Amino acid sequence: MLRNNLALAWHFFTQERTQAHYRYLRWTQALLMVFIVTLSQTSHTIQAYLADNLANLLGADIVLSQQSALNDSQTSALDALTQKRAITKSVITTLTHNGQWQRAQLKAVGHHYPMQGELLTANALNDTGRVTLSGPENGEIWLEARLLAGLGLNVGDTLILAGTPLIVTKVLLHEPDRLMEGHNVDMRAMVSLSQLEMLNFSSELLTHRYLFEASNSQIKQVLAWQKTHLPAAQVFHKTGAHPLALFWKRTENFLGLTSIILFFMAAIAIEKLTHIHIQKEQYFTAVCMSLGASKYAGLQVSLCKWALNMLFLMPPVLAFSAGCHWLLVDWLSSTFTAISWHWNMGLGISSLLSITLIFLLFQAPVWIGLKHSSVTQLVNNTQGKVSYGVTLICAIAVMAVVAMSYSDNGLLTTMVLAALLISIVMIIAISWGALTVAEKATKRLSGLFPFVMFMMKQRLVNKSTQILGVGLCAFLLLFTLMLMKDLGDTLSAYQREQNGNLLVTQATAEQMQDVKQWAENHGAEVRQQKPFTYAKLIRVNGQHLSDYATQPSESMSTMAREIRLHWTDDVPANNRVVSGAWWQQPDADWQQISVEQEVMLDLGLDVGDTLTFYIGQHAVDFTISASHVYRAGGGSITFWVQMPVAVLDHISAPHYSMASIELADTQFGLLNELWQRHPTLRMVSLQEMTARFDDTLAMVTQVISGFSILIILLSVIVILATIHAVEGTEKKKNSIIMSFGFSKTTCLQLNLIEWLVTGAVAATGAIAGTYIAGLLIYQSQFSLPYQPDFLWLAGTLLLIMASVTAVGTMASRKSLNSSIRELMTEQ
Repeated sequence: MLRNNLALAWHFFTQERTQAHYRYLRWTQALLMVFIVTLSQTSHTIQAYLADNLANLLGADIVLSQQSALNDSQTSALDALTQKRAITKSVITTLTHNGQWQRAQLKAVGHHYPMQGELLTANALNDTGRVTLSGPENGEIWLEARLLAGLGLNVGDTLILAGTPLIVTKVLLHEPDRLMEGHNVDMRAMVSLSQLEMLNFSSELLTHRYLFEASNSQIKQVLAWQKTHLPAAQVFHKTGAHPLALFWKRTENFLGLTSIILFFMAAIAIEKLTHIHIQKEQYFTAVCMSLGASKYAGLQVSLCKWALNMLFLMPPVLAFSAGCHWLLVDWLSSTFTAISWHWNMGLGISSLLSITLIFLLFQAPVWIGLKHSSVTQLVNNTQGKVSYGVTLICAIAVMAVVAMSYSDNGLLTTMVLAALLISIVMIIAISWGALTVAEKATKRLSGLFPFVMFMMKQRLVNKSTQILGVGLCAFLLLFTLMLMKDLGDTLSAYQREQNGNLLVTQATAEQMQDVKQWAENHGAEVRQQKPFTYAKLIRVNGQHLSDYATQPSESMSTMAREIRLHWTDDVPANNRVVSGAWWQQPDADWQQISVEQEVMLDLGLDVGDTLTFYIGQHAVDFTISASHVYRAGGGSITFWVQMPVAVLDHISAPHYSMASIELADTQFGLLNELWQRHPTLRMVSLQEMTARFDDTLAMVTQVISGFSILIILLSVIVILATIHAVEGTEKKKNSIIMSFGFSKTTCLQLNLIEWLVTGAVAATGAIAGTYIAGLLIYQSQFSLPYQPDFLWLAGTLLLIMASVTAVGTMASRKSLNSSIRELMTEQ
């Protein structure tokens, strides 16, 4: 029996696969499969690259990094737990030469460096790299090629650093411990440890790194010792995870989570195709039953056809996914040096099987609907009922599966799902409201437009589906391309107005005094100055941070490193208290803090919780007494965590300042003298900050644009599926219109008006959604008014209307080829 059913399934599969509804269904399934397979393969390639990177670029078996140097007892304890030790020190500096300056990471190395791996240098630019067994000698400095070009230096030239002449003797090509820099883009320079001491940089500005050789068991002992004795230190080891592994896993999860939009649009298309599909399946099952077979035989044939469809889809999906994966790896090669394309067939098959289970849920309403099949359908020519409840439950189940598969943060998942839900509800409300009002308003009028409104109102659910698909597509594109662009322009203008065009991000007391004197001498305006110290969160309510942080988040990623801690007795002008109470000046309790509200939500904190920060060389407990948010008008220098001034009487830690300055364009060249005296003074111009934002925006736009291609394709499929679902009704409608003496031109005009209205309503919903999103983002994050470019919006409206009308009219051309003869011959 099964053999006969398989043969029957193959026969009908080969016949039906060319039919329109099967074709649209395959396109939908293929798009989703390509997305999931490509995403999983790219993520696997990145994680494999990072694992290899960790093994080859750590420079040791375990590395411990912190701001302060280890004392003798700590050094002795670590030496007893490991086999060999090497030390490096690094500091952020600004190197100057002939009026040019470049920010650089200056690293000092000792005689035991490198411990593992190869140190590569060259004797000249474009020269072949050679393995170097030790670092620079005293009086020497090695610079990487970008730094040489930026400063206009060559090997053999002299560079003045902190008043000390250093000879450039080599080009720095590769450091075996480069991993510890986190793949940042800072330019690189290297000197000896003894030379760094002679430069007399303040020890509080240095980052100390200790590289150890150790076995796996010794690594575990070091980790246990560090957790107790050096809780604020950063530790990386070869048996652990790459510093960027969690970040890229979160990136994959976010993209996977946003794919809910794709699955939702697929659900719209599949729901429309299900009406046609279930009618054909019920009819076939009824025929089988009339010949003496059971309903189970029809179900078995349907299952076999579905399985054959999945099997035939997999080879082209794998091939196309491999091509997309190659393109993505090629694009990522600018971020990850030496990353190579690698295809994991096992992962590809498992990804396909996972999404096949999701398609199984989408197909369930068809198989459940077969229970309504009966022989009476053949006699009475009736159509079995489709359970909308089952369809809805299956669609929700699919969304839940996708959300659970990619969710790693409850807040992020809630925000994404809430944004999607709000967009859907708003677009549906606009479409239903617009069509209902238009139909009521034109009820007593005659002409083509009132007739179109009447017909669209009669097919409200079908038209709303089309509008929803197009509207979601347009919303995503508008949100990315318009809102992000407006955000960049607005923030740049606000930053210039409030902060000036130069930001001092870190300055010691001596450096800040010289900055003020320099500004006074040159007529520059210091607009803001705020003090801070560095601190690292180590415990939450007595629980170690690594144990408390079970899910990744942006706030947790930042809190795992040292953050700026600001002290003030008054609520800053650019902050507003939203919960709890700010401390009073004579308050005897100095162990209070206020935490930014978004951080509180992200980390699951409440007023009254206890946070333990490592400040200087001591752990200090603070109770959260208030939560604050940023508000515009008082400058943009703000801090996540703030504490009372009284804290300074109880802790000993270096003090720094942040400040903002307004310079004339001609005064930027005068900054050279400041950096000559203070190479470690950290300053960044508004132009540089804007360039960084633009780079980020460009990357986000590229990613979203690629994602939007899938959205656009799915929206086209939604249009095609909805047209195909009512194609018979549309042909009958056009035949009836022509039977009253109207021409095909009139039918075409009606069709054009219908699609223009569809495009207009969808575009209006997308524009309204983008505008509301802009208002919410600007108000909640920046406390700024959102003022979009309305001319740009009008152009977008016309473009969407034209695109939807063109696609809809082309897809409807078959229904326009109707005639009165067809109406007369229809039974």
